[in-house]
Amino acid sequence: MIPGSLARRYARALLQLADTPIQREIFGRDIASFVRVATQSEAGKPSLLDVLESGAYLVTERRAILQKVLERMALDATVAKFLLFVFERGRINGATQIAHQYAEMSDALSGRVHAKLTSARPLPADAVNKIKAALERATGKTILIESAVDPELIGGVVTQVGSVVYDGSLKTQLGNLRTSLRG
Repeated sequence: MIPGSLARRYARALLQLADTPIQREIFGRDIASFVRVATQSEAGKPSLLDVLESGAYLVTERRAILQKVLERMALDATVAKFLLFVFERGRINGATQIAHQYAEMSDALSGRVHAKLTSARPLPADAVNKIKAALERATGKTILIESAVDPELIGGVVTQVGSVVYDGSLKTQLGNLRTSLRG
């Protein structure tokens, strides 16, 4: 793990290497693919990231492993060089954080915002689309929606867009009613 500010600096550096929005998307896809592969582990076996940061192997052996993985994955050449640079600086254990920061920065540049929609029961697709359209009108950005189910809500929905939460759940309304009746 590396500090968040350092992950942001590395992510910003990779983002600045992208000349076009299409290239920015390719970089994001490739670094996310690398993180998925590098963090997978079978029961009792270390992940690729564990091996790459392990002191049990020589640096040259770990570099060779990383280079072989990058070749097999056929990542964009710039992303592969970037990951090798991160490895050389001893920061490969922060690849997950760098990829996350990169995705956030790329989404911001592309006018995309992630929203989490939680309901008591699974919502029909048309209801999700209406909520998504309303959020897009309100924010002026493209909304990438993630749906979740929480039976404790009883009814209604809770939507989180960035740090803003729109809570229209029955659970909250009943809690508010309880509070007002006590006071």
